[in-house]
Amino acid sequence: MGRDLNDIAVEGGADAMHLAVANGRRIAKASERNLQPGHAHVLANDLPLSVTFADELPGEFTPPDELVQGLLTVGGGSVLYGDSNSGKTFLVIDLAAAVARGVEWMGKRTEPGMVVYLAAESPASVRSRLQAYQLHHDVRVPNFAIVQNPVNLFESDADASSIIATVQRLEAQRGRKVRLIVGDTLARISAGANENAGQDMSRVIERFDRIRTECKAHFLLIHHSGKNAAAGSRGWSGVRAAVDAEIEITDSPTSRCAEITKVRDLGTKGERIGFRLDVIELGMTKWGSPATTCVVAPADAPERSKGKRMGEVEGAVVEFLATRKVGVKKSEVVGHFEGRYAKGPIYRAMKALVTASAIHDAAGMVCIAEVAK
Repeated sequence: MGRDLNDIAVEGGADAMHLAVANGRRIAKASERNLQPGHAHVLANDLPLSVTFADELPGEFTPPDELVQGLLTVGGGSVLYGDSNSGKTFLVIDLAAAVARGVEWMGKRTEPGMVVYLAAESPASVRSRLQAYQLHHDVRVPNFAIVQNPVNLFESDADASSIIATVQRLEAQRGRKVRLIVGDTLARISAGANENAGQDMSRVIERFDRIRTECKAHFLLIHHSGKNAAAGSRGWSGVRAAVDAEIEITDSPTSRCAEITKVRDLGTKGERIGFRLDVIELGMTKWGSPATTCVVAPADAPERSKGKRMGEVEGAVVEFLATRKVGVKKSEVVGHFEGRYAKGPIYRAMKALVTASAIHDAAGMVCIAEVAK
């Protein structure tokens, strides 16, 4: 049998007696409310976790708040991944610039807002690509902040706190809401973590969630494909489970594609967005050669390939040749990648690209297919 209030008072004194009486009254009131219809929400407020009841939901449905129509939600999280040289960073910069400008992107409407781009991989590359974007579109992109410091969401909470503080101060200075944060790349902002270990990557995702929640901004991570491209993005599968949207970048001999491979609540899974990379000259190098980069342009999405997709070496060769307006000797292509790829894989890649009609070969000179036309 339970002890009565007199037993409690003898053991614990007057304070314990008062506490027991108060608890008894609270329990009695809660029980009384539970017996009365219409008071479920009052009882729920006494729970340690937030609870809502189905019969209290409004009759009118509120759709998700979209940052980029059919693709990204306000305050959500996403991963965009692809092989090296697939054009993923170019595409993200193009998307982020559209958000910063508040203009349509690939036929999709955007919610205008400030962008904070964590350029942990290569700040100089991000700067040059934005210069090319502005030159190509003849605009100045407002409210696009490039964070040039290395950041690490694995080692401690310090950099997550710094990102949040930077976002808040930028909003106060500019009088604009930060809508999009880009992490370029997941590998760089989680340096030291084992990408395949849930114990390590869950710490990174916890800080990723903290940043987007406290900043009330969408956080997009740029990531790499694994060795087996068909298996999806590299590393721990829990990363995919943690985000609201996943976008895979693939390339083919004719064009590149962004495919929505996961999206919550928006119903656009499987949608494919075609694009191409056009070369832009920004100036001259100190050696007198053109300094070039690329900008994104819309293109028809290629049909889903049933065969093997373009590999890393093939993609690197295509990207190199795309910057050259005339044919290049095969030996010069091999020399360009010296120290990065061995001679054999380069020659095999060029042969495969010729077979796929991605490049042309004439008398030992190769060029991108579009240049030859």
